[in-house]
Amino acid sequence: PAQRIVALSAIHGQYGLLVRLLRANGVIDREDRWALGADTLVVAGDVFDRGPQVTDAFWLLYGLQQQAAAAGGAVHFVLGNHETMVLYDDLRYVNPKYLRSAQLLGRSYPRLYGADSVIGQWLRTRPVLLQIGDTLFLHGGISPEALPLALAPAQTNAAYQASLGTPRAQVKADPATAPLYDGKTSPIWYRGYFNGQLDAAGVQQVLDTLELKRIVVGHTSMPHVSSFHDGRVIAIDSSIKNGENGELL
Repeated sequence: PAQRIVALSAIHGQYGLLVRLLRANGVIDREDRWALGADTLVVAGDVFDRGPQVTDAFWLLYGLQQQAAAAGGAVHFVLGNHETMVLYDDLRYVNPKYLRSAQLLGRSYPRLYGADSVIGQWLRTRPVLLQIGDTLFLHGGISPEALPLALAPAQTNAAYQASLGTPRAQVKADPATAPLYDGKTSPIWYRGYFNGQLDAAGVQQVLDTLELKRIVVGHTSMPHVSSFHDGRVIAIDSSIKNGENGELL
């Protein structure tokens, strides 16, 4: 049988709910170990911010990635806008608990995830664009303006990785990195599939250009995992951030 892909997005520190969801759907067992065998789990960004158990969620995913690889499966973590925000010191959404922890440790919060830390190092090797078969997984979406970035995924992923932690003003002022961080059109921020900016024909044009069948995105919160534009776009941010409930694709 074809391998299954399970996907979710925007955990936002809701570790307890994440574990309940993964257990209930057979992704992990009662001991929170990988149970999907040769199948694949994709997490489309935004573990950071809002909720109280960010670090716990990162360590779970980090461990599951190794367990999945050993079982012939895979865990992919795709960077979201909140990963880039925290690393360039935009701390508007950080849970107060973590600001206090950083203070007690005598380091800035972003430095707790510096390149000299295990999770920080891991984050700096994660992609923004992940294609599996004829499906593209990413946090925000591909806007028509960002097609050049999506047409060169290896280059784009490398550019994001190299720029992580560079001050916000600097990445936005540099013509080489500005398109990666544009709040309206970049792959980590785009919301045009859901706010009327792009219709089904426009989405199809993006898919045709990239030779894809569908695009799976997080970032824009929904009450449920939902399909848009006749199945061309699947939205998987099911509002886990509220800590009440959530869904997997």
